[in-house]
Amino acid sequence: MPLRAKRAAALGKVVAGHAVRSAITTAIKPVSADVAARRDADILRFADDLVAVAGSMKGAAQKLGQLLSVVDVGITSASARDEFTARLAPLFDNAPRVPDATMHAALEGELGSLRSRIADIETGAIASASIGQVYRGRLDDGRTVAIKIQYPDIAAKVRADLKNLQLITKLAAKKMPASNTQAVVAEVQRQMIKEVDYRTELVHHQRMFETFRGHPVCRIPAPISELCTEHVLVTEYLDGVPFDRLTDEDQPVRDRIGEAIYRFYCGEMYRTGFFCADPHPGNIMLLPDGRVGFVDFGLCTDMDPHDAEVQRKVFRALLTGDDDEAFELAVAAGFLADPAAMERGAAIEYIRAVSSWHLVDGSLRMTPDIARRSVADAVLPSSRFYDGIRNQRLVETHAMARRTEMCVAALLGKLGAEAPWSAIAREYLDLADTVTPMGADIEIWFQQR
Repeated sequence: MPLRAKRAAALGKVVAGHAVRSAITTAIKPVSADVAARRDADILRFADDLVAVAGSMKGAAQKLGQLLSVVDVGITSASARDEFTARLAPLFDNAPRVPDATMHAALEGELGSLRSRIADIETGAIASASIGQVYRGRLDDGRTVAIKIQYPDIAAKVRADLKNLQLITKLAAKKMPASNTQAVVAEVQRQMIKEVDYRTELVHHQRMFETFRGHPVCRIPAPISELCTEHVLVTEYLDGVPFDRLTDEDQPVRDRIGEAIYRFYCGEMYRTGFFCADPHPGNIMLLPDGRVGFVDFGLCTDMDPHDAEVQRKVFRALLTGDDDEAFELAVAAGFLADPAAMERGAAIEYIRAVSSWHLVDGSLRMTPDIARRSVADAVLPSSRFYDGIRNQRLVETHAMARRTEMCVAALLGKLGAEAPWSAIAREYLDLADTVTPMGADIEIWFQQR
C-alpha cells in the first residue's frame, strides 16, 4: 500500500473512532459536569491518536498543530487545557533533525559558486522549521544571517501528506460548526504547496520588508535575495528575546509588545488586505532596540481588493453602531450562508460577541479567558448561538482572516497585554486619529517616507 494510502487509512480510523466516542458522549447526556469530563477525556484521547498518526508527517504536521492552536484556546475546559496542549506538543516539535553534512550538501547543490559568499556556518541548526532547518552563518561582508535550508525531497512528502488533512475536517466541522474548517485547511494546503518553493516565501518576505523598512515599531529581517533559491532562503539574522519569555516582562513592556502584534497582524489585514496569517509565538521576538521582530512569511494572505473592502466596511459599521449596515454587508458577502437561520438581532449579537474584544470602547487587558470565549462563541457547540451558527459556513476568502484574529487574541491573552484595541482598529479603518504614542510614532514615520 502506498505511504499516503497507509496514512489516510490510519487517519480515517482516528476520525471514525473519535466520531463514535463523541456520539456516545452525546447520547448519554449525564449532568453537565459529567458531560464536560467525558468531552475532555474524549478530546485528550483524540490528541494522542492524532499525534500517533500525524506525527510521521513532515511540514504538514506542524501546520496541523498550528491549525489546532485555535482549538486549544476554546475547545476544552480549563482543567484539561494544559494537558491538551502538552499532548499536542509533538505536532509542533516533530520536525526531524537532519545531520549537518546532509543539509550543507543540499546548500552546496543549491547555491553552486555562490556558496563562497557564506564565509562561515555554525555547527548545529538553531531551529527546525516546518520543512527545513535554520542555521546561523556569516557572509563574506561580515553580516550575520539566518540560512533556511529545505530538507532533501521534502516537497513530495508534504504534498502527499497535505491531502490527508482533509480527513481532519470531518471532526473539526462537528466541533467548530461555523469555522468552515474545510476552507481553512484548503487554504493551508495551498499555502504549504507554495511554501515548498522558497521563492514564493521570498516574494512575501520582500514585500513585508519593503512595507516595514525603517518602521519605528516592527522590524522585518532583510532578505539576501541573491542567495535565495527554490530550496534555500537567506535573510538577515535577528537576535532577540523570544515570545515565550516575554510573558514575564513588566506590564508596560507587554502592553507595547501586544500593541505591536495587533498592529502588525490585524492592522495590515484591515489596511491593505495583505497580511501574515501565521501569528505564532515562534515568529515573534523583542529586539534590543525595543522594536518587535517578525519572521517567517511562508503563510501570507493577499485578499482580493473587493473582499478586503467588504471586510473593512463590515468592521466600520460595527464600530460606528450601524448594525443594519453590518448585517446587510455580512449577508451580501456570504458571511452568513443561511441568513434565515439567524434573525438580524441574533446575527449582530453573534458577530459582536465574537469580535467584542476589539469593538469595546476604552482599554481592555486581554486574558486567555477572553480569547477562549471569542473562539467558543464563534464556532463551538457550547456557544449560546449554536442553533443559529450550526448551519453557517464562513466563506473561504475570509476564513484565514478570522483565524488570524483568533490567534492574535490568543497571543495577546498570553501576554496579558492592555490597549485600546477598538481605537487602534478605528485608526486603520480611517475612522479616527491615532490615540496611542505608538500610533503617533508610526504616523510620523508614514508622513516622512
